[in-house]
Amino acid sequence: MTHSSTASPLLYRPTLNGLRAIAVWLVVLGHWTRLPFPVGEMGRITFFVLSGYLISGIVWKQQVHPGAPAGWGRRLRTFYVRRVLRILPPYYLALALGAALPLATLHEYPGWFVLPFSNLLFYRLQHWGEGVGHYWTMAVDEQFYLVWPLLLGLLGRRVGAFVAVAVAGLLFRLVWSAWFTSGFVLVLLPACLDMFATGALLRITEHHPRVQALARGQWVLLAWAIWVGIWGLTHLIGPENQAVWLLTYTSLGSVAGFLTLAWVLRAPDAESTPRTGFLLHPALQWVGRRSYGCYLYHLLLPVFFQRAVFRLFPATLANGPALRDFWLGPLPTVLVLTPLLLALAAASWAWLEAPLERWKNRFDYAKA
Repeated sequence: MTHSSTASPLLYRPTLNGLRAIAVWLVVLGHWTRLPFPVGEMGRITFFVLSGYLISGIVWKQQVHPGAPAGWGRRLRTFYVRRVLRILPPYYLALALGAALPLATLHEYPGWFVLPFSNLLFYRLQHWGEGVGHYWTMAVDEQFYLVWPLLLGLLGRRVGAFVAVAVAGLLFRLVWSAWFTSGFVLVLLPACLDMFATGALLRITEHHPRVQALARGQWVLLAWAIWVGIWGLTHLIGPENQAVWLLTYTSLGSVAGFLTLAWVLRAPDAESTPRTGFLLHPALQWVGRRSYGCYLYHLLLPVFFQRAVFRLFPATLANGPALRDFWLGPLPTVLVLTPLLLALAAASWAWLEAPLERWKNRFDYAKA
């Protein structure tokens, strides 16, 4: 059944920049500090739900899906051109810097990274590459861009259809893990469908009264608290239950991501504006615009830092191992690498991403 409300026009939402800033630094800090609690997964799930919301909105508004009015194929090409200009040049520059570092995985398997298949490489190897493990999410995103317009043309704007897609993502993880292996199943595109579908569901239903009623901070906190609680419970009970958590946590997190985005996107009023206004802080806005650069380089820097520390404090030096352990600890790592990462992200934005954004905007969608 098609939902009665239609998607609203896509508007610039500055609060989303604030949310991007928080989400990307959850990922960064999760990787840099290796906390026992998966804070980075909260950021990743939020990003995937946000991608489902934004890309579905673009596809529907610009009518770039099969079955749209005449000229949809030409508009679809425009969609892909705009995505390529936004995503690939900064990514390829990061790959070039990683190859120069050098990173062994990039030298051994360059084709898997040049083409958007690094997620399949990690699944095949069953381990992460040094400094490049995070690129699997970019490969999944690029594969998502390729198939999502076609899937939206098939499904239309039916709530039930996207609920079915979300359930299919969970079922894929369960079945694939039972028949093949649970190792690295989460890096495969079908295993991420629940997050993308949840974003599309929000795009369809964001103005529904029930969704608006749930788009409040207390429900967001409750949803993430339940997510955290289930994680803690499965880890306390025993390792045999951790596999169940790994297979279900993205579906549970998608619900929390749905409510988080609904809360952030909620039409401002006297009650809600003060509660989301912190997302408009200039620091969060600045980081949010440069979140892509933060993500691209955040795992390259620890490799560089580790090699520098080992060179500065060789084992032959008195207290060398102790000094290494100190400088490679979580707090010194964050304090040293944060300004470096922000500087790299700022340079990427100023010299590459912002000019590409202006160039991308020259490619207008043809009118239906």
